[in-house]
Amino acid sequence: MRNNRKNKSVHSIETQPIDTVIGSEIIFKGDIKGENVIRVDGIIEGNLALTKGIVIGEKAKVTGNLKSDRIIIYGSIFGDIECKELNIKSSGIVNGDIQADNVEIEMGGRYNGNLTMQQTISKLPTKDEK
Repeated sequence: MRNNRKNKSVHSIETQPIDTVIGSEIIFKGDIKGENVIRVDGIIEGNLALTKGIVIGEKAKVTGNLKSDRIIIYGSIFGDIECKELNIKSSGIVNGDIQADNVEIEMGGRYNGNLTMQQTISKLPTKDEK
């Protein structure tokens, strides 16, 4: 069956396997880099740069910057985010600047910072160009 929803990417993070999980009882200090998808349920003090995706679980707390193609946030982030697709869920909290192509914030999700988005529409014609 084909998914016709326009706001869902064919390469959505929900369809990819999660290769690494930082459990809820884990405290990790340092940067994490890689290609695949990671899920964080514990505490991280450091930057995350994973190409395919990052999922921040509901009880997770990350102090550091996130960089990935796709990011879903259920927990708390204290740092900047750079991605193509960002989804802040109703329990998600982001304190930092966001640079993203697409952003979705569910009702109840909280965000404090500056948002920069790639411009996807062309300039509207001026009165002289009509």
